[in-house]
Order: sequence, then structure tokens, then C-alpha cells
Amino acid sequence: MLSIVPSYIRLPLGGLALIVILVAELIGRPLKLPQNGRAVPQSIIPEARMQGALQFGFEMGTGVRTFMPTGLPHALVVAVLMVGGIVPGLLAGLGFGLGRSWMTLSRSYSGSPSTWDEQLLTHLRRVGQITAVSFTVLAAVLFRYLG
Repeated sequence: MLSIVPSYIRLPLGGLALIVILVAELIGRPLKLPQNGRAVPQSIIPEARMQGALQFGFEMGTGVRTFMPTGLPHALVVAVLMVGGIVPGLLAGLGFGLGRSWMTLSRSYSGSPSTWDEQLLTHLRRVGQITAVSFTVLAAVLFRYLG
């Protein structure tokens, strides 16, 4: 395993960071963590359904623009640092970009983007909780088999 974090502190500090971030998500009070804080302009998304979604995913996934209502991307970075290696980092970046693109595509093809936005805001806390549980289960499985 290749990691920039020494093995004797990787699990205690990384585990603690993951626990703090995930507990905050599960109770519906995401932490205010560092981010670029610039949202992708809404004009990008409807320009071309596929191209706009992919540009949105690229900009968010690479950190060009990052406005995150959740701490889960930070949890992902901690998890990748704990596991180490280039492959987990590349897979995490790819997954993050695809996830952001999927969200934008689902909005574009929903039939009513404004209704989609309203429903997201109504259910944002629950979405964050479901995502945090999913992340926790996936991380536990990966750490079990990779660690």
C-alpha cells in the first residue's frame, strides 16, 4: 500500500476524521469544510444537455468550481489518503465527476428542472443521510478487502 500518510497514524486520524464528517451528515448538520465556493453557472447546464452535464461534472470533479452542500467529498479524500495509491485516487475522481454529471443529467431530463430543484431542496437532508450511509458501507467493504 502506497500512501503519503504514515501507517501508524493513518487509521486513527483518518478514522476519526471520517467519523466526524459522517456523523455530521447523518444527523443532518453537514460541516462547513474548505471549498472554492463558486457554483457552476446555471447557463452551462441547459446549453447542450450532454455537453453541459459533462462540463459541470468535469469542473466539479476537478475542483475548478466547488460548492459542496455536504462534507462527503472531504470524506472521500480522507478515505483515499488512508488507502493510498494512484488507482484509488483516479477512481475516486472519476466517480465524483460521474456522480456530479449524473445529477445534472437527471435534472436536465426530468421534464421540469424547477420542480426537480424544489424536490431536491425538500429532500436534501434525507439525500445527504442516504449518501452518507451508502458511503460508509462502501468504505467499510473497501477497507475490509484493501486494508
